Amino acid sequence: MAPAPTDPPAPGGAKDPYLLASLHRGLEVLDCFAAQDAWTLSDLAAHLGQNKATVFRVLHTLEQFGYLAKDPATGRYALGLRLHALGAAAVRHEQLRWQALPPLQDLAESTGETVHVGILHEGVVVTVQIVEGTHAVRMHSSVGKRSPAHASALGKVLMAYLPDAEVDAVVAAHGLRRFTARTITTPGALREALHRVRLDGYAQDEEEIEAGLRCLAAPISDRSGRPMAAVAISAPATRMDADRIAALIPRVKAAAARISRMLGSPSMAAA
Repeated sequence: MAPAPTDPPAPGGAKDPYLLASLHRGLEVLDCFAAQDAWTLSDLAAHLGQNKATVFRVLHTLEQFGYLAKDPATGRYALGLRLHALGAAAVRHEQLRWQALPPLQDLAESTGETVHVGILHEGVVVTVQIVEGTHAVRMHSSVGKRSPAHASALGKVLMAYLPDAEVDAVVAAHGLRRFTARTITTPGALREALHRVRLDGYAQDEEEIEAGLRCLAAPISDRSGRPMAAVAISAPATRMDADRIAALIPRVKAAAARISRMLGSPSMAAA
């Protein structure tokens, strides 16, 4: 049997010095489970044309981290729960991206402002969908942008519905960095702000991450009724006075409710 490659080729055929041979072999093994639900060590090694010792190390590593599971009775390997969880998360986030787009487009068109949807990932807000406004002066963002949770409207909405221990873990991991004179920088002030979000059903960023920029956000619920994302509208502070914010609050909440309903949220089904 052929030995495992030490310098795997790139998809185009040429060698790529930045590709990791061990990771490449692991991904090759995982790809086999798309064609067949379960494999023995011998069958998989034969299928890949690699020696059993190499394939065993790959299988053992993937099993230890929950990506594969071994049946002790048959010795066959199958996909593990960790991969199922990752796959479910990928589907959920992709569904969110595209379900959110029409409501975001409507809100951006009717207000002229930039609107976006974000999730909380490892204590940081990640933008997963965005529609830019039509004003010459507007907030610019991009899919994949990462923002501090404590200083953003999206982040405050997403943290507001977490258990206290998880909020404490976010603060411990990322701190409460000051970005402007208005940034929340103490745990007590953050707890008070999150309490207010739960009461009001929305959050504001009052120039807390960038001077001259204000945001308004409301929670999006999934099919379990749990807030799992948030929709926000962002604009220069000169266009976000108290009267306009008051007018925008129900519109942002309505967009969030519409997306929640599309995701099957039971709390929004009767709305």
